Amino acid sequence: MRDYLPLADQINILFEAITRADGRPYAMQEVAENIDVSLATISQLRNGKIKNPQLNTLRELCRFFDVPLRYFETTQPEECYALIANKGDLKVPQLNEIAFRALKLSPQSQRDVLNIIKWAQAAELEKLLDDEFPALPSLEDDYGG
Repeated sequence: MRDYLPLADQINILFEAITRADGRPYAMQEVAENIDVSLATISQLRNGKIKNPQLNTLRELCRFFDVPLRYFETTQPEECYALIANKGDLKVPQLNEIAFRALKLSPQSQRDVLNIIKWAQAAELEKLLDDEFPALPSLEDDYGG
């Protein structure tokens, strides 16, 4: 039998990691008003009082937060964040792996990886325009590292 990440942890990660367009976190009341699940149920899910919710409850949460139902099959927080980062897009499995591996890096290494990705984007554009790759950037450029 698999040891799944506790349901309360999975749901709290959704509330922590997925924010409104303005960057603010969703309030439980706001989520409850937009799905067919009561505020009391959401609260009990988040504090671990409900450990085995109805399938429809999980589906509604997945719909609202735009994650696949398999989100609730995760065994590690990193898996949750990887699915969130990829928003369940099965056509781009590399994004899951990039997000999963980046979560295990130090904050400085995460910034370095982001700089490398920015360089790769610039390199692709430059290659289209000039057929030459730009120089690899310093890993301290964008974040004062």
